[in-house]
Amino acid sequence: MSELKFSHVTVHFGTGRRRITAVDDVSLVVPRGSILGLVGESGSGKSTLARAAVGLAPVHAGSITLDGDPVPTRGSYRPLQMVFQDPTASLDPRLTIGAAIAEVAPRGLTRAGRAAEVARLLELVHLEAGQAAAFPGQLSGGQRQRVALARALAGTPKVIIADEITSSLDVSIQGAILNLVRDLVAEIGLTLLFISHNLAVVRYMASRVAVMQGGHLVEEGPTALVMANPAHPYTRQLLAAVPGADKPKGTP
Repeated sequence: MSELKFSHVTVHFGTGRRRITAVDDVSLVVPRGSILGLVGESGSGKSTLARAAVGLAPVHAGSITLDGDPVPTRGSYRPLQMVFQDPTASLDPRLTIGAAIAEVAPRGLTRAGRAAEVARLLELVHLEAGQAAAFPGQLSGGQRQRVALARALAGTPKVIIADEITSSLDVSIQGAILNLVRDLVAEIGLTLLFISHNLAVVRYMASRVAVMQGGHLVEEGPTALVMANPAHPYTRQLLAAVPGADKPKGTP
């Protein structure tokens, strides 16, 4: 288990008058072995912050560390793995799911050892080992997202970043994926940064929640406390928009 820390992170896109600050001086800690929910509407900067952590977006100021050391974004071992919103886009349609998982597995395994590791990971995400021969197009959306999780786990990461991983799935299977992720965090002892626009989902998943608006971190704390008594008006707006939720204090 590891601690992921963002210290005064700023991310820009463009230059001059066209420069846009997507993340502005954000400091945030994802405690080791826990699930932290990062929530905000589209364009709030939450996904950009996640992409910066895995080297997919430039960091113009500040630092991102894992247990106090800079997060490596090059080399064969990536201690941070990211699971994206659309599993169809993140999986190569030309590769079987077994091959997609195997290419991330640790080097040095024999062919038999690699096949056994693929089978173990598929079973870990509640898929049959025999499905290793299938191509992504032969699977349902929920199955593809399970494969994406297995592929992330194949790299033996210390931290997983899950970016809107259920928003493209049917409502009927979202709960199964969320339960699977919670079970995996508890079973393997991972640290998880869980990104969503849905506060109801974050409330179910995370022990702590952070709220972003317009590239800024506007609120952070224990989920139960933030949900019951949000300090920032934007958080209150998000909570008021959750169907069936009790209105937080301070909401008319």
